[in-house]
Amino acid sequence: MAVHKPPALKPGSKIGVVAPAGSVGEAELAAGAAAIRSKGFEVEFSPALHDSDGYLAGKAEARARDLITFFRRGDIDAIFCARGGFGSIQLLPYLSGELEKYPKIFAGYSDITVLLNWLWQKCRMVTFHAPMVAMDFARGLAAPADDQFWQILTGGKETWEFKLGETIRPGRADAAMMGGCLSMLVTTLATPYEIDTGGKLLFLEDVGEKPYRIERMLTHLKMAGKLDGLAGVVCGDFTGCDGEGPRDVRQVIGEIFATAPYPVVMGLPAGHGEVNFAIPFGVQWELDGHQGTLVLKESPVA
Repeated sequence: MAVHKPPALKPGSKIGVVAPAGSVGEAELAAGAAAIRSKGFEVEFSPALHDSDGYLAGKAEARARDLITFFRRGDIDAIFCARGGFGSIQLLPYLSGELEKYPKIFAGYSDITVLLNWLWQKCRMVTFHAPMVAMDFARGLAAPADDQFWQILTGGKETWEFKLGETIRPGRADAAMMGGCLSMLVTTLATPYEIDTGGKLLFLEDVGEKPYRIERMLTHLKMAGKLDGLAGVVCGDFTGCDGEGPRDVRQVIGEIFATAPYPVVMGLPAGHGEVNFAIPFGVQWELDGHQGTLVLKESPVA
């Protein structure tokens, strides 16, 4: 089945900002939008962006309507998420595969993980695990990640190579990437929106989870068969996931994947850490566990 690559951004492209999950602070939103405008792009906020229902950015139906509308609108060239939090999974019953007719850059992470993977699986649309407007852009994106983000989305650089930290399991794999925030991936299990990891490079990261909770979630994925048939595993930042004892996240990951027949490598600077590189889902990557490298093999934009 064909993969739908979104058109690359051009000078003056209009970027729509949506809030599929948590409610958004006005100051952070303004700062993030200013950072995007400084790159030469227009910014338009979705109609329900400023809504609030406690910790949610309004009712699920309104959040879904904003997302669908921006995908359908021909004058919106990309969709950036304002922030994570919780709520993205509530949108899925309102979405349909017809969005595949409107491929465009869709970027976010954390709670947005659910939408990234759904759009890739259901609509065969390339998506971007990438910085968000009222989070990373608002506080200032680290220079290497900022450069990579805009070069990738504008088609200025078609390939990219990362030197990773530590190899857990050796090997080499060529496959498309999926995944994201571990705690969000687990929430899809036993639902109509369950992740399909077969044959994929699985990217994992998280924030604020103790090692025993990381182990519990990885065990859940393993028992659900989601760690079988993978092409490989790439671990990003596990920010604030330190434990109080000797059993840390590194040990947990090492034990969970101790006998994996595919490469498992840690150290991709992506996720909730200080440097958050953009990771396209749905295009080919090469993971080399012997060399500890991850290479983007093709441009994710058309």
